[in-house]
Amino acid sequence: MALNDNIKKFREEKNLTQQQLADKLYVSRQTVCRWENGSRCPDLITAKKLALELDVSMDELISDEDVNDMQVNYGIWKSERIKEKKHLQTLQKKILDFIQIVGAVFLAITILLRVQLDMRVPGWCTIICFIIVAVAFLCNFIVSKKLREM
Repeated sequence: MALNDNIKKFREEKNLTQQQLADKLYVSRQTVCRWENGSRCPDLITAKKLALELDVSMDELISDEDVNDMQVNYGIWKSERIKEKKHLQTLQKKILDFIQIVGAVFLAITILLRVQLDMRVPGWCTIICFIIVAVAFLCNFIVSKKLREM
């Protein structure tokens, strides 16, 4: 189903004639007729007004799918995808916060040892911090890649 079919279908569901719909949108009956036969399309602003008058969303108005199929397939799929995206964004934020905390702790230890105790940071401490941060960056890279794919 295309835009022209949807306009006609939704208009008839609202029990409106072409003239009644035209009057509500401040266009001519011929304009509505042209929309319905597919020779013309409403501009974006008029399409929004049309969707409001017909009490449908813009997606429903311009969709080439049946509305029930769209709600079952697209609506559920979209909500799951949005939930997954929010989860990945939250995970990414936690990973970046973890990297900041590890960096701040390592910096604090380094300053404490150098300034207060006049010691160098042990090599094993530097290596462990480097490995932890590298793993966190790898996790962040994987999460970022999944987010880009969505």
